[in-house]
Amino acid sequence: MQPQQEQNYWQPASGQDPASVPSTEPATPDDAIAAGDDVEVLTWEASEFVHHEKSGMWFLALIAVAAVLLTFDYFVVQSWTFGILIVVMTLAAAVITRRPPRTLSYSLSAQGIHVDQKFFSFHDFRAFGIVQENAFYSVRLIPNRRFMPMVSVFFPTELGERIVDVLGETLPMEHIERDPIDKLVEKIRF
Repeated sequence: MQPQQEQNYWQPASGQDPASVPSTEPATPDDAIAAGDDVEVLTWEASEFVHHEKSGMWFLALIAVAAVLLTFDYFVVQSWTFGILIVVMTLAAAVITRRPPRTLSYSLSAQGIHVDQKFFSFHDFRAFGIVQENAFYSVRLIPNRRFMPMVSVFFPTELGERIVDVLGETLPMEHIERDPIDKLVEKIRF
């Protein structure tokens, strides 16, 4: 990125279609900031995850993979529990992929972030990073505890700079690479 550009590293390219931005319903930046007890609170709404529409071919591919695994089980593994596991996982994947994402409300302050009714204190996290998933951006909070999962928060691009500023006052920012599982999930449009 060249210095003369007026764009942050996490913002989409200037020619990007605004309709491809996640189905968020953020307030305008001026309306999104509400003062309370001399603490600036930033609020917005966004989708809980990136949803990909699945075609009939996607479900046929899922059934084909399950059939290959069942054949492998029958001839090689010969375990009826593995076969049942394959069937249950295939059904679960089919049901989960059809569920549309909920629109969650987020509230960010210097103490932490509220995701709907759940509060995450910044004391539980050691850093944060910005991740681009297709045309969408999310903040990932990296936890202090080993087995606590990362918290991923999607945000509208017009509030991105303010969100990063509020998080940067409390947590250091780290570069986050998408792991192979994230890349696989995006590739198969799960």
